[in-house]
Amino acid sequence: MYKRIQNGSDVRGIAITGVEGENVNLTPTTAFHIGCGFAEWLAKRLGKDAQDLRISVGRDPRLSGPLLSSAMVAGLASRGSKVVQYGLATTPAMYMSCILEGHLNDGAIMITASHLPFNRNGFKFFTREGGLEKKDITELLQQAAASAASQMGEGGQQSYSDAAHVLQTALQVDPESVPEESFMPVYSEHMRKLLKEGINHPEHFDTPLDGLHFLVDAGNGGGGFFATDVLAPLGADITGSQFLDPDGMFPNHIPNPEDKGAMASATDAVKRHKPDLGIVFDTDVDRSAVVASSGEPINSNRYIALMAAVTLRKYPGTTIVTDSVTSNGLTKFIKGLGGKHFRYKRGYKNVISKGIELNEKGEETNLMMETSGHGAMKENYFLDDGAYSALQIIVETAKQQVDGGKSITEDLLGKLPEPLEAAEFRLKLQTENFKDEGARILGAFRGWVEEGASGASGWTMEADNHEGWRVSVDEGEGKQGWLLLRASLHDPLLVLNVESDVTGGMRGIIDKVVDFFAISDFKADSSQLKDFQ
Repeated sequence: MYKRIQNGSDVRGIAITGVEGENVNLTPTTAFHIGCGFAEWLAKRLGKDAQDLRISVGRDPRLSGPLLSSAMVAGLASRGSKVVQYGLATTPAMYMSCILEGHLNDGAIMITASHLPFNRNGFKFFTREGGLEKKDITELLQQAAASAASQMGEGGQQSYSDAAHVLQTALQVDPESVPEESFMPVYSEHMRKLLKEGINHPEHFDTPLDGLHFLVDAGNGGGGFFATDVLAPLGADITGSQFLDPDGMFPNHIPNPEDKGAMASATDAVKRHKPDLGIVFDTDVDRSAVVASSGEPINSNRYIALMAAVTLRKYPGTTIVTDSVTSNGLTKFIKGLGGKHFRYKRGYKNVISKGIELNEKGEETNLMMETSGHGAMKENYFLDDGAYSALQIIVETAKQQVDGGKSITEDLLGKLPEPLEAAEFRLKLQTENFKDEGARILGAFRGWVEEGASGASGWTMEADNHEGWRVSVDEGEGKQGWLLLRASLHDPLLVLNVESDVTGGMRGIIDKVVDFFAISDFKADSSQLKDFQ
């Protein structure tokens, strides 16, 4: 059971009822034993006794959060660890609770399921070294399973029911040993300090955002603090900011910078209120996007381009790591600014870990960013932090106000080559052995392209492929499209991304892919490719 709730470097599951056909698999007892497992895992990692650990616990506003948090705290406390409860928090803040002076927790747990629906929840774990890796989560969950097994009576029967076991243990915990504190004011002060120092306003250092207008869309997640506790105290006008109050049902729109509805809501608000910049956060604020003052949404490739430009101003020539589906135009943009582009795998942990690896090998890499809005910078502990990304754009916006120049979005994004046509298709694998079938299809696809069986001249397999197979398509007159066929990280899907620089070019590329799927008994539903208009 514990293995089934691992989601790469996170834990995720269904925490409450409310969606038909989705049964609860993340119970308070599960949270209790994961708390036990984390305390034991962390003690072993740090070479300490569990009783000498100090661990913080925070959560997003999901309805299941308070009960899961209480159960998690009981599990940690049952191992003798000192626990501090932060209540509503953000994922980046929880990591900073291990870093900022006066706190320096040995570990931190954030209870969140990011942008997933209201019935889901999960856990993200941190030490002072950063977020846990996939193998760490596997070990932690094995420890949790061992903790659960130790509660089994003779004949393998649970000695207590789920609720009774957690409640009995929780009642034995001394409330004074698990104090409740609010860490968000500390984190907000940290963010304000970064903004003041980054802008270094020559006339009003303490209110560097005076005269600027920013609109924040928090989607009723955890990002409302950024408007009220970070921007406003520094002099910013936050008129028009919306959905700042946490609400675990997310009644207005999904807090997700990749969601079209979320971005449409934010862009509409920007067009009405005309701020200098709009900012969109996901639920736990480890992802973000921005909206230009014109109402133009800036996410995916555009956001990476904007962050790349800011980063290259500070660190000329640096390498920038992205996921596999970034455009050819982004590569040209980064190279045009003197940087290097390393296109790697999907998955924010993959992207960040590759950046850390490159730095360790001596290749200066200051920005790692995924098209989903996850982004980390070397200068910020390689922390996946949507608020920090937004902060970079705000600093540049304020500096350009002082210098009297164009807005950063207007100045830079006109230089980003955009594809004329682009689309993503998710092809369901129609077999239980979807990993094997996906590998079989991808292997056949590579051979099909390399043997020239596509029947299309100008199809060339790209030299560097870290995930799936990316093919360059010569479209004539110096124009170049591409396609990438890869397996989904977690779902029984193949994902096809296609871009073209000519009108109708994408249809031609897709037709050849349809021909590929017709040559064998591949167990993948490619009907949407045939139906694409």
